Amino acid sequence: FSLAVAAAVLALYLDGRWWSVADVMKTSNPSRVGLVTVQSVGERVVLFLLSQFIFGILERPLESELAFSLHPAGELGKITWSNGEAVGFYTVKRKGSLCDSFTSQSYKLPVLDTLFVRRHWRRRGFALEMLEDFCSSFGKEEALGISNPISPSMYEVCRKYLLTHQKQRDRLYEVEAPGGWGERRSVWLQIQLSHIPKNSEKPSFI
Repeated sequence: FSLAVAAAVLALYLDGRWWSVADVMKTSNPSRVGLVTVQSVGERVVLFLLSQFIFGILERPLESELAFSLHPAGELGKITWSNGEAVGFYTVKRKGSLCDSFTSQSYKLPVLDTLFVRRHWRRRGFALEMLEDFCSSFGKEEALGISNPISPSMYEVCRKYLLTHQKQRDRLYEVEAPGGWGERRSVWLQIQLSHIPKNSEKPSFI
């Protein structure tokens, strides 16, 4: 993907008609408010555009080589809707799902894998809402993970969350796949020890 490709993508042919990318990001469905689990084909298209086009081309820092992987159909994904428009998303690697197609290892805990908020809607609390939703969605799990490396901006979101949710401090870990105890670091401990990176492979996109 490149900016030249972005300029060439003017519309998508869906459901028998052409749609602009901006129109695909909008909804007339009044039930799409806040976080909505990705289920329909249309919602998967929106998730694809958010991760591969809007972030992957339009809003990714030029110096960054980071790219979100395609979201498998069997994984959990949620889109945040505000005022009829898709403003961000997060995806989860489920406990027990394979780490990748090249290994038999599976995740030992649910892992928040990607989280993104579109540039215009940042600093409005959407990232915090998504983190809260992730933690509450797996309330029966002893431990939860966030994919390593965690960006400085995401650490700040975690700090705000854990300051007001003390019971979650022992549950949240920065993890490398597959997330065994030797591959976890306590997020709260990293914050307390001021081990928050000033620079990261993950740029700020929340």
